[in-house]
Amino acid sequence: MLVAYVVEPVIGYRAVSFIFLLPVVGMASFLGRGPSLVTAILSALLWDFFFQPPIFSLRIAGIEDQVMLAMYLVVALVLGELTARVRAQGKSERQFGERATTLYQLNLALAEAANLDQIVGAAVQQLQRVFEADVAVMLVDANEKLQPPHIAGNLKLNEEELRGAVAVCEVGRLPGAFSRIRSQAGLAFLPLNGSSMILGVIGLRLRKSQPLSTYQRDLLEAFTQQIALALDRLRIREVLAESKMLAESECLSKTLLNSMSHEMRTPLAVIEAASSNLVEIQKPDLSSAQRSMVAEIREATERLNRLVGNVINMTRLESGHVRPKFDFHDVAGLVHGVMAESQKALSRHQVTVQIEPELPFVWMDLALMHQALLNLMANAAFHTSPGTAVQITARLEEEVVVLAVEDRGPGINPAQISHIFEKFYRAPEAPTGGTGLGLSIVKGFVEAQGGSIKAENRAGGGMVFAIRLPLDKKPAIPDEEDAQFCKPTNSDLLI
Repeated sequence: MLVAYVVEPVIGYRAVSFIFLLPVVGMASFLGRGPSLVTAILSALLWDFFFQPPIFSLRIAGIEDQVMLAMYLVVALVLGELTARVRAQGKSERQFGERATTLYQLNLALAEAANLDQIVGAAVQQLQRVFEADVAVMLVDANEKLQPPHIAGNLKLNEEELRGAVAVCEVGRLPGAFSRIRSQAGLAFLPLNGSSMILGVIGLRLRKSQPLSTYQRDLLEAFTQQIALALDRLRIREVLAESKMLAESECLSKTLLNSMSHEMRTPLAVIEAASSNLVEIQKPDLSSAQRSMVAEIREATERLNRLVGNVINMTRLESGHVRPKFDFHDVAGLVHGVMAESQKALSRHQVTVQIEPELPFVWMDLALMHQALLNLMANAAFHTSPGTAVQITARLEEEVVVLAVEDRGPGINPAQISHIFEKFYRAPEAPTGGTGLGLSIVKGFVEAQGGSIKAENRAGGGMVFAIRLPLDKKPAIPDEEDAQFCKPTNSDLLI
């Protein structure tokens, strides 16, 4: 006003209006749109009241002055708006630069961290520096339970606040941006969301009384996302490293077992042949003690031979080298062949066979099915005491042929039935000996032919293993003179 009074006699009252535009620009530059709008209207009124004739009155005498006042008001408003936009854009660019720099420093610190403690330490340090807050970082364990605050943080939480952090972790999201947790003002919890799970919770208590701005909240959200990404990468690296170690260990064990099993077959064959020759020696005759020792040698050799065969068969299954050779085969011939080969193992058991008459031929691999049934019979002999009844049945159920091996042994705990087909699994009460591979091989061979196997306890005691093979086709019954029931020829399929 004082400047306007001084220069008004020289430049005229109309030129003085330009001086009143300066406060409008200043308000827009430093305070924003609202103050700029008020200043524009107020300056127009002051110019009209003090300088535009008639002075000390808001009445405008001439049409030229009326137009001049209207144009002044428009120019003041537009100038204030443009100046405010320039100010806002400059502020936004500065905040964007600050945000980029801050996030770069955070990512650099997280990238340099080599382990979990260093990642948490870097995160806490950056949060304290940028937001001037006390920080607590709580991570979840392997059971997805929230652990106590990490030692790198400086925020101490009471029991009530810890329950609030647990609640945020359980729901997997923040229940209200920067809301108070119970009665504790200035405290906020933010979840660390990983790619597939909640990794933890960050707690902050601001040291300043004023709340964070929208820009600061967005920046804090970006901080939590970057910290969660760093923790997620570390977790994925650990999982991959563990998986790689397990894969290498399993590969080594498979290679070792495969090599040992194949290397053992030659000396086993020599031992078996030598023991058989000893039995046939007539001059001089072997004593009863010698014959007993030869029998023990042959029994141990057969047991080792079965073990080596199971290892080889399991290796073939896991490597995908089992290729069934399908053809139509007679179920009765299959069952009788298995019974003949299992006669020694089940010599002290009461074995019965029930085959439904006129069963159709089944589309299957005879060698694989022969081995599967042999393993089931050996399993029944191994897990039941002498004298126990064992039954093998074959029947037709709709379009499925069912081959079942049933016994009257002790059965198995129902909680363990779902695990008995797993590799190397042995029930706690199982007799000593065995490798736990027999039933795994049965399951693999049956499923390789499109069938299924189920195990369950029998009413009254004992177990039943039921193999179900679908009937894809029903071929014509061949003439009696053409009917030939093939014996398994795969030398690798050993029990």
